[in-house]
Amino acid sequence: MHSGQSQTHVQGKEKIFRSWSGISEITIIKEATTKGEHIDFCLEYWSQKRKIPLQEYRHYFFDVVQAYVQRLLSERLVCKAENVLRNVERDVKCFFYQYACECQDEELSEFVLDHLRSKEPQLYEQEEPVLTYYWSLVQQLRECSSLMTRHKVQIPRLNIEALMSLPEESLQLLLVELYFANGNDTLLVELNKELVWQHLVDNQLMDKLLKWLTCRQRAGAEVQEESVPSKLEQCFESWPIDASMYDYGVEQLKQPCEVLRNFFAKAGYFFDDESSNISTQLRRLCTMGCLQDKEHADWLCQQPLAKYLFERGYYRLLLMDCVPTVALEQLANSQSELGPLLALIVDLKKHPLNQTEGFQLIARSVQTYLEETHHGVEPLEEHPLLTFYDFLTQEPSIGLLEGFLTSTSLSRVPYLKSLSARFDHGPTGHPSGVPTPHELFRKFKNINLEAHSSELWSFSNARLSQRYARKSQLNYTHYIKQQRSAYAVYYLITEQLQLYGQITRAQLYHACETVTQLALRNAGDADLVTHCVACCEMLGFDTQLLRSFLLLQRQLNSKCQVENVSYSEMLCHWDEQIVKQLIDQPEEFPLELYQSLICLANRNGLDKFPNNLLKYYASRDDWWPLLLIFQYFDLPLSELKKLLGHFKTNSLGLHMLQALSYDCPPFSTTTSHHHHHHHHHKRNFRRTEQNTASSQETLTNSSQSSNQDAGNLSQGIREQSLACNNQDLFAILLTSSTNNLPDLEPIENIGKFMDMMHIQNPQCTWLNLLKNCVNYEMPILAVLATTLSEQNRDWCWLVWLAVTSGQWGTLVQDAHLSLKESNSSKLIWSLVRGAVYRGQVNALLHSFIIFQTDSKFTHLCRFLHLTSHKEDFSDSTIDELRQFFYYLSQDRVCLPLCPLQPRKLLMKSSINLLLTQLENNFDCILQQEKFLNCICRSDVGDICDLLDFCLLDKVFAVSAKWMRQFSIDLEQLVSRDSPEYRRLVENLTEVKAYEEALEVASMLQLPLNDIVYGKWLDELDRGELRPHVEYEREIEKHFLPPAILVNFLLQAANGTSGLKRYDLLKSCLSVIKQHHLFPNESFDRDQIEYDMTWSYLELAEDELPSIKIYYSEYFEQIMLKERCVLYKSFAELKELAGIDDLSIANKSKLTQEMENRLNELLNTLLDEGDIVEALRLQELFEFRPNDLRFIVFAMALAEGMTTVSTLAIKERQLLSEVEKSAFPKFNRITLNQRCASDLSDSLSDAVEFEEIPAKEKQQTLDTLLGICSKLKHGVELGRRIVLAYRAAMYLDKEYMDVLRTKDAAILLKSAAEEDCLQRLLVVSDIHISTRMTPLEIAESLALELTTCIVRPRFYILEVPRNTLRNANLWGHNIDRDFHLFLELAPNTTLLGNCLMDYCDALKSYRRYQDNKPYEESEAFERLSQIISRYGIPKSVNAGPQVLSHKKHNQIYVELLIKAHLCFVHECSMEGIANVLQRAKHLNSQLTKARSWSLIVRLLIGIARYREMYYCFDALIDNDQFESLLGQFDDDQKLGLRQAILSYLREYQPNNGKELLRLAALHFLMYKELAEMWAQDGQELITRIRQQYEQAGKLKCCSDVQSLLQRAMENFSHSTENYLLDNKLLLAQQNVAKAELMAMQLDLCSNHGDKRNSTNMNTSSTPICPSVLGVETREHFRDLVNTHLSVPQSLILSRAYGYDLNWSEALLCHFVILQRGNYLKEYLCHQVINDDIIEQAVKGYLLQSSQGAVLSRQQEEQSFGQLVNLIKSVTLKYKLASMLGLKTIVMSLINDSTVYYLRDTNFGRKEFSNIVDS
Repeated sequence: MHSGQSQTHVQGKEKIFRSWSGISEITIIKEATTKGEHIDFCLEYWSQKRKIPLQEYRHYFFDVVQAYVQRLLSERLVCKAENVLRNVERDVKCFFYQYACECQDEELSEFVLDHLRSKEPQLYEQEEPVLTYYWSLVQQLRECSSLMTRHKVQIPRLNIEALMSLPEESLQLLLVELYFANGNDTLLVELNKELVWQHLVDNQLMDKLLKWLTCRQRAGAEVQEESVPSKLEQCFESWPIDASMYDYGVEQLKQPCEVLRNFFAKAGYFFDDESSNISTQLRRLCTMGCLQDKEHADWLCQQPLAKYLFERGYYRLLLMDCVPTVALEQLANSQSELGPLLALIVDLKKHPLNQTEGFQLIARSVQTYLEETHHGVEPLEEHPLLTFYDFLTQEPSIGLLEGFLTSTSLSRVPYLKSLSARFDHGPTGHPSGVPTPHELFRKFKNINLEAHSSELWSFSNARLSQRYARKSQLNYTHYIKQQRSAYAVYYLITEQLQLYGQITRAQLYHACETVTQLALRNAGDADLVTHCVACCEMLGFDTQLLRSFLLLQRQLNSKCQVENVSYSEMLCHWDEQIVKQLIDQPEEFPLELYQSLICLANRNGLDKFPNNLLKYYASRDDWWPLLLIFQYFDLPLSELKKLLGHFKTNSLGLHMLQALSYDCPPFSTTTSHHHHHHHHHKRNFRRTEQNTASSQETLTNSSQSSNQDAGNLSQGIREQSLACNNQDLFAILLTSSTNNLPDLEPIENIGKFMDMMHIQNPQCTWLNLLKNCVNYEMPILAVLATTLSEQNRDWCWLVWLAVTSGQWGTLVQDAHLSLKESNSSKLIWSLVRGAVYRGQVNALLHSFIIFQTDSKFTHLCRFLHLTSHKEDFSDSTIDELRQFFYYLSQDRVCLPLCPLQPRKLLMKSSINLLLTQLENNFDCILQQEKFLNCICRSDVGDICDLLDFCLLDKVFAVSAKWMRQFSIDLEQLVSRDSPEYRRLVENLTEVKAYEEALEVASMLQLPLNDIVYGKWLDELDRGELRPHVEYEREIEKHFLPPAILVNFLLQAANGTSGLKRYDLLKSCLSVIKQHHLFPNESFDRDQIEYDMTWSYLELAEDELPSIKIYYSEYFEQIMLKERCVLYKSFAELKELAGIDDLSIANKSKLTQEMENRLNELLNTLLDEGDIVEALRLQELFEFRPNDLRFIVFAMALAEGMTTVSTLAIKERQLLSEVEKSAFPKFNRITLNQRCASDLSDSLSDAVEFEEIPAKEKQQTLDTLLGICSKLKHGVELGRRIVLAYRAAMYLDKEYMDVLRTKDAAILLKSAAEEDCLQRLLVVSDIHISTRMTPLEIAESLALELTTCIVRPRFYILEVPRNTLRNANLWGHNIDRDFHLFLELAPNTTLLGNCLMDYCDALKSYRRYQDNKPYEESEAFERLSQIISRYGIPKSVNAGPQVLSHKKHNQIYVELLIKAHLCFVHECSMEGIANVLQRAKHLNSQLTKARSWSLIVRLLIGIARYREMYYCFDALIDNDQFESLLGQFDDDQKLGLRQAILSYLREYQPNNGKELLRLAALHFLMYKELAEMWAQDGQELITRIRQQYEQAGKLKCCSDVQSLLQRAMENFSHSTENYLLDNKLLLAQQNVAKAELMAMQLDLCSNHGDKRNSTNMNTSSTPICPSVLGVETREHFRDLVNTHLSVPQSLILSRAYGYDLNWSEALLCHFVILQRGNYLKEYLCHQVINDDIIEQAVKGYLLQSSQGAVLSRQQEEQSFGQLVNLIKSVTLKYKLASMLGLKTIVMSLINDSTVYYLRDTNFGRKEFSNIVDS
């Protein structure tokens, strides 16, 4: 079979290979990877065709696939690219992320990343940092080509996926190599220290290893360095070096350096070549200073260190702690010569010197050592060291010292001997040659032992000086130091001439360099520096740089004195100091210091010029100081270029650069002091395209081209100036003067003025000047004309403004029109507006300043000038506008040549001027915004209502860039409802600037619906669909109707399918549900829900887990808040579901698969509890599953809409299959059969006359149980129906009333107050059906239990003593049936905690009633209500209900007991511990209150006797032990009895016998009583033996007899109690002991009587054998064989358990002791047999020394009696023969038994002998 498959496989492969012939390789690869088929065949095919290995071709294959996928991504075919990658088993995330990072197209990159985010957002957020990290590794590895070459085999293609697929160890090794290749510190956190160490060792990087070891040593010593360590060093400090790392280094390092060996030795590791060389090892340990470290103690103990040091004479080193004392002791035993020295060293090591005993022992050891080492050599007192030691022990003095110096013993000291030889005292000196003490003191008094090492020593002896003195010779520097610079120059020149014969420039330069260094080293010595400078100057060198450097260093406190900084840093520091000095003293510029700094900077040609001072001026826009500095110091313009970014006003720096570039050729030192002329050019504000472009180009050009532009601009201005200068101004004035013509009267109108201006004939001078002003375009002539005709000033103003602004031609044309309309005001306003429009605001302002000095219109012109020319938008500028409007409101504004206009018209014209300024006179939008802001701040809106400038400001800020594009006329924006605003919004919407359109429309309060809808549709067209939450947020933001979102989502859903369509339709329904929208003509809710469900049914299986199903509005907004509990009837649910109003136009038929999925959906809804949505879906699709059908039928049955009798046949068939065993599945808390029976018994009396539930209701309940037991889904709904119905049935209430009751407390109260059956079951049903939380159930039960505990404490009537303490709850006693209440609580620990809260509340209530501070809580409030409800009635204004101490303690005890039971039920150790802690505290309070019954109640109720032994202590200490012996239940008795016994035995062993006996009698503890009696008897026996027994004998006195009598009685009582407890074996043992006591008593009595009868006069106490202390069998035999009778022997045997040897007893008593009655006693008590007699005879024979012949006649008689008792004839004959009893033998012969003996051939020989005799 397999061969057939393989053959088919080969045939298929060959067929595919044939089909690929003639097709290109790339095409086949693309086809295979796209389809995901035959990829292995493709690899095999092309690897064979190319004849290369398959693995190598695989890399090429993936390269082709990678290029193919990249092309797909570039075309935005993301899904297809992802499919291709999955087909070739490549990681999609890694590939897409790397492509996005490598892609140059930012939009495409973001598109790919968005695709990754949209697929799995949460997973991508988690993996994005990992991908980023690996991408950074890829980038770093690409930069390290050598590293990638080494790992080419391991990583053939470098990408993120390849790195992520590497094993962890390989990746770590790669990271280590990468770090040491590129030094990227970010990799350090990922490195493994073991692999780093391995890399350093493998590559023999000794310096790195040393750095690591050094850092670890520094980290251990905690030394702080001044310099900040690098990242690698910080890692070295934090990485401890493990033992395995040291081992690897020892094995792999080759030829390590000495320092590295020392570090390894310090760690305890030695290389192989030094492992056996102890000398080298010790040297390395000493080098590292770690010989005394504890880490090396074990190693040193293993080395022969003591022997090594001793053999080399290092005796002092033997005192080190690392040298073991044991080794020294062994050496001392083996060494004979130096043994005393070793003994001394051992003593020094063993005994401390800082203790008295140790010091004394060492002193004796030293004395012993000196005596042993100097004995026999010379006298002890003659030894110099001992003599000096004696001197030191005495009080030192000069005389004493002199005596010792002159002694013969000190003369042998080498030092003193050499000292004596060096002193020559002469003939007057001491004859011994020893110096006196005074001479010694004088010699060494003045020696400076702390002198500097460089001090020159002088010697008076010539030979010493020649030998030891330093060789040095003075040169010219010494003379300079002596401030003799001239002589130093002279000395230098003479010396050079003497040595070399000539002086070169190089020699002088070298000398000057030396002197300069000397000056720099001694910069603080002003005199020395002066001579150094003089020396250099005399040698012909310029010292300007030196003087500048020293000046800066001295006055600016350079940091180079303390830090090693570079030269450029030093200059920058000085520059900063100059700036600080200038700031401190701004009135005085530090010219000398700055000149020195510039001198140093220029001379050295630094790359970084000190420009801090220049930056300081630039940041303040102080161009004048900058200009002076640049010209005075000839600074290069390149430094000005660098300052452009530091100017406060950027244009100022650029203009300054242009001005200096044009000003003159480059500065030179020869022309640095001449004056430069600067040309200030006026700004051309004509807003033509050419000028604007040129202006923008000028401002944005680079600093390199700015010089050329500035030159061209200056050249153009110069040509214009020359053109103006070509006019002969003097000639024009002469030709205009007509003195012979009189001045005309004032011109009245514009028409007349224009006519006069067009007349060619000469007129008066001022008119001629105006004509020439127009002809020659020289505005200055209009000013001259004003001086001639003051009355025509306004016409001169008109001409000046028209000529200056270039509007004369336009003015002439407008004048003809104004003549027709007779409106000169319009003409003047047109001129003014034209000036503003053309940007001639400066000319307009100056026209009023020159001609109309008193005009209030000047304020407006100045405002326009400041905002456009000066770009000044400050408050002072705003004040100009405010003043203008102020005068306007006062009707004091009027233009020349214009009549007084209405204020509103004048206001409108002024606003038009402002709008013209806004539209035309600013270069950028920012300036326009500032201009509008100024107008708004001027509060013009308070004066003018024509235009809302604040609104315009806001609109302009949003849509400024679009206004010019749309040609918006600002003048028409006079009101909020202007059509121009609407056109702006419409145009913004058309160009899809939706955000701007929304903002503008919001400001204008225009409808936003269309804009938002258009924005959403535009996003949808672009394939962008945002999350539903964002759309909701946008609706809320713009206050839009939710229907817009519904329509948009429907529109979006129409063009999609699958999961996306489902989500959109679900979102649409969510909007309808959230905003409670009603169906209208725009959408049909039912159809939307039908389409959504249909989309859900069409989804693929793999898409289902990721989606959330749709829930009804009732479920989400009501049921979820009500814990998904059903409170509605079926009719109400139908109404909520809207089943009757459902209408779907076209329904499609469901397939089987869709039906199955719909069934699953409905089942899911039922499980979640959303029955409303389930009802809608079953109605929409006309599909009803069985579970939904069962639930609907159960609801109808419970509500009475139908009955069991009216069931259909099919429904009855379904119910007939119901099993009764399935019913309990609806009871979370099930009461067992025993509890149910107890419950029914306890309620039998109460419900004797009540009616049980009707049969119909019971049948309905059974039917409901049967129906709901069939449910597989919607079980909670079914449980709710069944339990509510059952509770209603037992409570005798209507089902609907119970179902609709949302407050469970009402139902619980009803169950408590009304008598009903199955109360606990009803309570359980209420808990379960209302889905009360465990905490709520616990709180409810705790409240009821607390009420039952508190209520009986306030009964007015006396309650019988035998009644229960606590009240009943729901018909049950909470003490006896508490386990039933525990079954009601899902979490009994919570119930216990609630009861503990009531304990705390009880304490608070006690403080509350005592008027003390207390803590309020919910439990306190409830407890107060309980107490006030059931307490004794009081007056209205009375205080709180007072609880007595007794009631308080009773309630507290009961609460603790119940809480403990709750905690025990769930083994909550924390709760149990809390209860015990409180109980211990409560016990002390109850003891003080003497509430013994409460202590007993607490003890028995909690029943943790061992933990509560303090209760026993309290009762016993107060003589209340009998309180524990009350009447308790059987289960309580058992535990209490054992606890009492354990307590008395452990804690009352001596004093508790009576208590124990009392307890045992009460609890009928016979065994314990018997043990006590037996123990007492045993104690009496011990007492008797200790006091009256001596050597096995017992004194027979009356005290002994009384003690024996008591012991016998005790053992008798013990026997009786054992028999009562049916302990027969123990009873027999105690009977035997009682008999033993009786026997001993009998022995004492008998011996006492005998003593009295025989020795009446004897005063000694009689003694008798003691049978009380038989410990061995020999003692037992001795008593039986010598002292005891047969009955006594039997008693002794029973008492001690030893077996009796009756043969020995008979032999001893009857034969040897001749006690005749012993045999009679034996025969009376025992049965004798032949064996006993035979053994007695044999025993006798063994003891007898004369064989078988009897020695005595009495013994013969005794044996005769015994032998006669033998029944066996043969044995009798034999024994009689052996004993020689002839009488018996003859009687046997004479008797008839002789024949028997003959027949048996017994004793033939003996028999014949006897016969013969």
